[in-house]
Amino acid sequence: MTLDEMRAAALARVKQDNPSCTDFTTEKTYENVMDGTVYAIAFKKPDGTKDTNHVYFRGKEERVLRWHSDVIAAVAAYRERNWFFRFIELAGIHGVIACILLLIFSLLLFALAILNWTSSNATILEIVKLSFTLILGYFFGSQSASRKVA
Repeated sequence: MTLDEMRAAALARVKQDNPSCTDFTTEKTYENVMDGTVYAIAFKKPDGTKDTNHVYFRGKEERVLRWHSDVIAAVAAYRERNWFFRFIELAGIHGVIACILLLIFSLLLFALAILNWTSSNATILEIVKLSFTLILGYFFGSQSASRKVA
């Protein structure tokens, strides 16, 4: 469905929901909101006041949001479809960095255990100590850097 077809469908839907109202116009178009498009349709009520309804399109889904609080509630309840962004939403960027460090250190320890490097004098215990110190230093450093100095 093109933007013009969605705009026409939004106008028709709001006209259908508000048959006694007049002067239907598209005020704004919000693209890429909740993986869809939202149209703000303004109209005049029979008492002369102006009102706005929002129509949301995503694929074949069409939903009318009558009040601004409905739009805010829909945006607040929306869940990201991409698993990476959902993980960031759940764990935060510190959690993502911790998982990446854990994965890197695990791969390095696995390689050290399998390859059995004799030329290196680093043991698995030393690698674990150094990686743990690095992780603690990162997190305590980021905590102290985020505090405001008085």
